[in-house]
Parts: sequence; structure tokens; C-alpha cells
Amino acid sequence: MLQHIVKIIWNERNANFLIWLELLVVSVCLLYLSDFAVTKAWIYTRPMGIDTHKVVNFTFDELWAGHPKYVSPDVDSTSTYEAVTRLLSRIEQHPDVEAICYCFSGFPYHGNKQIATVTNKGTTLQANLLVVSPSYLDVFHLKNATGTEAELKDILENGLIIPSENVAKEFGVDTKELLNQELVLDTYGDTASSPVKCVMKNVRRNEINELEPMVLRYDEKTLRDLLMERPWSLQFGLRLKENSTITPRELLKELRPQLQVANWYVENMTSIEDMKEQSQAAFFNSLKLNAIYMSFLLICIFLGVIGTFWYRTQQRRAQMGLRLAMGETPSHLLQMYLTEGLLLVVGTLPISVVAYYFLSAYQILDDDAVSFFWRAPLTFLVTYAILALLTLFAIWIPTRSAVHIPPSLSMHEE
Repeated sequence: MLQHIVKIIWNERNANFLIWLELLVVSVCLLYLSDFAVTKAWIYTRPMGIDTHKVVNFTFDELWAGHPKYVSPDVDSTSTYEAVTRLLSRIEQHPDVEAICYCFSGFPYHGNKQIATVTNKGTTLQANLLVVSPSYLDVFHLKNATGTEAELKDILENGLIIPSENVAKEFGVDTKELLNQELVLDTYGDTASSPVKCVMKNVRRNEINELEPMVLRYDEKTLRDLLMERPWSLQFGLRLKENSTITPRELLKELRPQLQVANWYVENMTSIEDMKEQSQAAFFNSLKLNAIYMSFLLICIFLGVIGTFWYRTQQRRAQMGLRLAMGETPSHLLQMYLTEGLLLVVGTLPISVVAYYFLSAYQILDDDAVSFFWRAPLTFLVTYAILALLTLFAIWIPTRSAVHIPPSLSMHEE
């Protein structure tokens, strides 16, 4: 039967060429849409490298002079640093709190990030710098790619620079090859260097961005200065114990009487899930809007394809009647036309591959920097699955009734 269908396609090549051209244009449009969906889904499902379960973010604020609870410096001269560290200690002593940390541009789902230049053997790259307290590792459970987590914390406490695995990849060396090599860190003119004693596993700040090179560092002086002068520029987090059932709101309410020292107080406690929702709201709103556009486009594509095959079916009514009169069964005839449609769809594949190559080469595709082995195969699988379903449905709707019309009626109408 397949050979017979190929012969029919060739004999009707003038009409089939226009249908094939329409399917080719549709396949290229679907390739663009499928690539967008595949890359976004792939990025979102990648591991983050940190454990945000049971993590709570909290913020500090200072009372203004007209506030009813404002304390005059003459009454309480506690410095900002002492006030904030005392508040941190009080929170940490709560029986449901496992660990507490603070950092600068290092909190997940936080908009701020600090870029530093990392140099190794004359090669430089841009990396996200996370300036964190050692307890950051206890709160977010970062993993050591070259040793134990205890070693990771010990090296961080000693003020040494800890790069992520993809820093080694960017330098073109294996993770273990980077060990004991010297890294030079330049942060807005402030230069520091240290040997690499361990490498942490890759870390992402959120689910919607691709992996970036990361560098972890405990800069005690910087963090202390920020605690003394601008505590609001730091991010503070705590991890609740695994068996704890207390919510951030309940924890804040319970600790409220203790959460003011001098004029500093804990303003808010927020679940990291709430932070995640707020920080990624714009992305998901954009995604929903794109989904509406894609759905509308798919409906238009479907109506176009079904219109083409409906017209083609009407032209073939006499041919169908003749085949039925010669003993062809309606189900076999329907199957033949469905197979013909699939062959036309498959015929667009070679040109679609070339089109996809040019879309990639000229950086027309979204997230062109995202690279993974299954990107192109998955894109083509999704594209041609959708195109095949649309084509089969577009052929089945008009043909299923046409093949059941009595042969004499079909030939009489012709």
C-alpha cells in the first residue's frame, strides 16, 4: 500500500506541492514555538544545587524618630552592629530554628547580584560573587564536589574562595584539576587571591535562569561593615528544623516581644516559597501570555490545515466513489488518505532541519545560549507530533463522512 500511496502523491504532485509548502511553513513556525517550550521546561527542571525547603527570609528595619517605640540614643546607645547581632542571637535560640545566616547578594530568588572578575593563569571570566556567612552552608545545604560538606565549611571560614563546578568548566579544566590553583578575584577594583581547596556543586539562584559561574566567599570585614552601617543591604535567612510545624508568621508572632533592640527590629518573616512566587511572577505572567499567543496560533494553523484538506477531500469525492465501487472498504480508504497526509508531513523534515539550523546560526531562537544534547531532538519530536496530530485530525474530519457516502451518489455529484 505504501508504494501505491507514494505513486498517488507523485501523480498529484502539482496539488500536493502546495499542501507540502503549507505544511513546511507550519512546521517552521512550530519549530520556533516548540524550541521555546523545550528550553524553558529544561531550564526550569534543572536542579538548583541548594535546599530551600524549610528556609525563611527575614528583614530588619530601624524606627524613625517620630515612632511611638523610638528609643533616644541618650537612653540606649547600643550600636547598630550590636543591636542586629543580638537580634540574630535571639532568633537562633528559638527551639524550632536549626541555623541562621546572612549574606550579600547571595540569597535565592533575590534580585540583587554582584559580578566579579575571576582570573586563573591569565584567563578571566565573569562570575556571580556570593559573600556569605559560614552558616549559609547550614541553611542552604550546599554540596562539596571535591570533598565533604565539613571541609567546605572549614575552607569558607578561613576566607578562601570557593568556585562552582562550572567555573572549572569555563576555564576548560576538570573540577579536580582546579584544586590548588590560584584564583584572583576582582570586585570593582578590590582584589583578593587564594588557592582553590575545594569546589562546590553548581548553584542556581532560581529556576528560571540558566546555570552561571558562581564564587562563594566569606569576607568577614565586608559583612561586618555592612552590619554596622547598612544592615538593610544584607539578606538574612534561617532554616527551621525538619520536624518543626511552625510557620514564619507564627514564629514572628511568638518572638515579637524580643525582636527589638534599641531602634532596630525584625520587620518581617517570609517563607522562601513566597519569595519565589513574587520574584518569578513576571516570568510566569509572560509565560501565560505566550501560551495564549501560541494557543491562538495553533488554532489558526489547525483551521488553515483543515480547510486545505477539506477542499482536497471535496475534489476527490468521485475518486473515492470509484474506489468504493471497485470494492475498497471505507476504513481502508480512510487509512490510505491518513497515511498520505503523514508522508506529506514527513516530507517537510529535511527542509525543516535546514531551517532550524539557520534559526540557530542567526540566533533567532529564544535562549540561544542554552545548550543540551536533547534540545534539537526534543524540539523536532514535539513539533512533528503536533503537526502529525493536526494533519491527521484535519484529514479525518472531512474524510470520515466522505468515505461512507454511497459510491453512486459521489459519482453522480461529480
